[in-house]
Order: sequence, then structure tokens, then C-alpha cells
Amino acid sequence: MISGHRRRALSELGVIAAIAAGGVLGGAAFAQALDANELLATLARVARSTATFEETRTMAALTTPIVRRGTLRYARPDQLEMVVTSPAPERIEINGDNVTMESRSGVRRVRLTQFPAAAVWVESVRATLAGDQQALQRYFRVRVTGRMAAWTLELTPFDNELADVVSRIVITGTQDLVNRIEIEERSGDRSVMVISANDRR
Repeated sequence: MISGHRRRALSELGVIAAIAAGGVLGGAAFAQALDANELLATLARVARSTATFEETRTMAALTTPIVRRGTLRYARPDQLEMVVTSPAPERIEINGDNVTMESRSGVRRVRLTQFPAAAVWVESVRATLAGDQQALQRYFRVRVTGRMAAWTLELTPFDNELADVVSRIVITGTQDLVNRIEIEERSGDRSVMVISANDRR
């Protein structure tokens, strides 16, 4: 059985890598109100991306937050990778249906289809990267507010298994760049990630 920590990591990896792959266009600002089609189209225009991140995770069971730092990588159509460098080395890679998880305790390889909630999450991410709003809406209620200069994308899961873990995701950005992702869990735990794109194509 996959641990709760690694199940959350798979979920985080999906949305984080998707958004790290966003921010493709440079310099184009729009005055009109933004809609979901326009935002998803912007996030879809990338073949590969590398970004750094800093995540602050607050958990009810801990008195102090956990801060993780590392690198995110995405390659079209279905390769996602998270490499954590601090406080402890960890790597999670998804390539198609194959998942590789590496940590100090060793390496584990599983099939994504073994974990339906994680599979739904990753497929929804791929729909986001493809700009496929119809596919995305099979899994999430999608709400976009603001303008290109300051926008918010809110995702609320429909899938029951996923909704048991995650209550909502709030992503904010400016123009074509994502700068913050907040994940709220049913347990009351919360993570906030700041992303800095290093290379995108």
C-alpha cells in the first residue's frame, strides 16, 4: 500500500509540475477579463519546463511547518518529475503509467493505475497541459477570476477519492507566470508553494 505521504506527494507533483510548465508566453498582457479557455490555452503552450520551488507545509500533527526545496521538471506529453533537495533527498517521477519513487529508504516502482485517486489527479494535469477544459472538468470544478495581470485559478475536485484528500487548490499568477500554489486538504493540513521558472520551451 502506498503511504499517505507518498500519495500526497503524487498529488502535489501533478499540479505543481503542470503549473511549473506554465508561464510560456512572454510579455503579452491583456486588459479584458480572463476566462478558463484563455488561461488553459496559455498554460498548454509548452513542450518542456524546469523550475525551482519552495514549499511550506503546515500539518495539524506538527508544531512547526515543514519546508521543502527542490526542482520540478515536465516534458510533453506525460513526463513529470519532482526532485527534493532539502531537508532530505527525494525523487518522484511519473512517465506514462509508470511511477518511480526514490528516497533514503530505497527505490519503489509502481503503476499509476494501482492508485485511482492519484491516476485521476495526473490525468487531470495532462488535460490542463493539453488545454483540454472538457477533460479537466470531468475531475474538477474550474473557476477562473481576475485578469492576465493578476489571475486566480481555483480547482475543486469532483472525484470522491481525491476529494477525501484534497478540498481545493488555489493557483495565482500574473500574465503568463504562476507564482503561488496553495493546496488545502480535508484533514486541515495546508501547503503553499512558491515557484520560480528557470527554463521553459
